[in-house]
Amino acid sequence: MLSGKNLKDIIDVEVLQNIQDRLAEITGLAYNIVDFKGNPINNYSNFSEFCKKMRSTKEGMKTCCDTNAHAGLEAAIRQKPYIFKCPAGLVDVATPIIVNNNYLGAVFFGQVRTNNDKLVPIKESGYNSITCKKNAELEKDYQNTLYVDYYKIEAISSLVDIIVNQLIEKSVLDLLQEELNFNNIKFMKEREERVKFENQLKTYELKLLQSQLNSHFVFNILNTITSLALIEDAPKTQEVVYSLSEIFRYSLKNTECEVVLEEELKNVIRYLKIQSIRFGKRINYKIDIDEKIKKVKIPSMLLQCFVENSIIHGLCPKKEGGTINIKGYFSENNVVITIKDDGIGISEDELFSILNEKYKKKFKGIGIYNANEILASYYGEEYRAEIKSEVNVGTIVRVKIPLT
Repeated sequence: MLSGKNLKDIIDVEVLQNIQDRLAEITGLAYNIVDFKGNPINNYSNFSEFCKKMRSTKEGMKTCCDTNAHAGLEAAIRQKPYIFKCPAGLVDVATPIIVNNNYLGAVFFGQVRTNNDKLVPIKESGYNSITCKKNAELEKDYQNTLYVDYYKIEAISSLVDIIVNQLIEKSVLDLLQEELNFNNIKFMKEREERVKFENQLKTYELKLLQSQLNSHFVFNILNTITSLALIEDAPKTQEVVYSLSEIFRYSLKNTECEVVLEEELKNVIRYLKIQSIRFGKRINYKIDIDEKIKKVKIPSMLLQCFVENSIIHGLCPKKEGGTINIKGYFSENNVVITIKDDGIGISEDELFSILNEKYKKKFKGIGIYNANEILASYYGEEYRAEIKSEVNVGTIVRVKIPLT
């Protein structure tokens, strides 16, 4: 849970600074905290003049940071405070900050001289004790640094180690609690959404059952009308009712599934025949589909939506009627189907509204909106229908189906 986090993500730097300042005040030693690269993450506390001057140059700062990085890593490997001499000869202590076996940084304190001659400078560099002695000012500052017995340094390092570990433990627990609270809230929201979805699903299932009951009722009514038309010798009425029954049966049979283009076209032709009977010579249609694409699968009722829109909102309002042309062909890796009419057309504003959900709750345009949502759901946003229209000229819809 804590992977990928750095030291500042886990510990409040302001709290760390306050603890560091208090330790510096109590012990009289210099303190600073670094990340795993040896770079300081907060303000220095009680730094000696010698170390301030050493860090005032680019080379001196680099030497100190490199030394801290090396010492911090050594402390992490040992998993305990590491007492060492810096290149300039002063004694420092690195207390590692380790979380879940990951070394994140260290607390450094010291900048003192001591009575343990066995400590060897951790790293040779251009800034060593010999170099410092050649500089009178630096040598003076060096001699003014604190002299602390080695046993006291060890005692302070144990105290700092305890404080750091307790702080880390508390910070980690706080962070884990925060993440737990977040996950609990997330879980509660997900559960609420799931319950909401399940309720919607139950409502949908109920409506579906009601729809099926209504469907059987409508089929019975249509069969009754067909029988009456046959008895009364009304062939056109009989043909319309028969076609309507087939359309209705097709829509119920193929709900939420794909069908071959050939079957979809048969259903579209039934619909066009009904409209031709209804409006006579005012409604004409032409269909030109490449035989090679008739077995390609498309979402059921997809073409019906666009064809119906062309008839109802394109050709019917036009006094003299018009013609709808349906073409299908291969184009690159797609099957392309165009539905073109020479009706009254759609204005730019109205077309924009239809394509951008403004008509979702209105009857007019809902077919186009739904068909586009189906295309995007099946094949991706780039497969939404292309619609071009000009008022008093007509409309052309271009549908692409990817070949899989």
